Amino acid sequence: MSATRWRGWRLRPWLVSLALLGLLVSLGAWWALGCGEVTTLVLVRHADRDGSRDALTASGVARSRALLHALEKLGLARVFHSDTVRARDTAAPLALALGLPVVERPAADVDGLLEEITRQHRGERVLVVGHSNTVPKIIAAAGGPELPDLAHDEFDDLFVLDVCGCWRRRAELWRFQYGAPSP
Repeated sequence: MSATRWRGWRLRPWLVSLALLGLLVSLGAWWALGCGEVTTLVLVRHADRDGSRDALTASGVARSRALLHALEKLGLARVFHSDTVRARDTAAPLALALGLPVVERPAADVDGLLEEITRQHRGERVLVVGHSNTVPKIIAAAGGPELPDLAHDEFDDLFVLDVCGCWRRRAELWRFQYGAPSP
């Protein structure tokens, strides 16, 4: 029996080439388009800080309520905030109104935060309340672009980062504003 025969059928070289080409095209399309589940991180800096105190100003309290209004219909699964009072107080109105579970993490633990989000909330939307220097770090560590730290008086930025569930960890970033404009 010939090496090019299989169960009585003779394999044609052009047929094998066509099958391999189809397989390569399929793999290429999967590579280019396949993403897996998208996890959405909504990131904000804590609301307006009262000088050097770990507290919100009256404007900050109003901004935390504006955050609730901006995100209440987004379908968030969980709220994460750093271990500061100002971050907790920024997240609290939204978490309480929507009955969302809250997770407090050390501000500097960017890797631990992202590990928990990707492990427990893949394909979901979560809010992360951070700081002027941690929000850009989280965005970059999750696969988004490198951004400079936020200005010390910038409190109205709202970032939406869609992170692809594939091994390439592609991410798309959108930047919005919410509440009253920062001074």
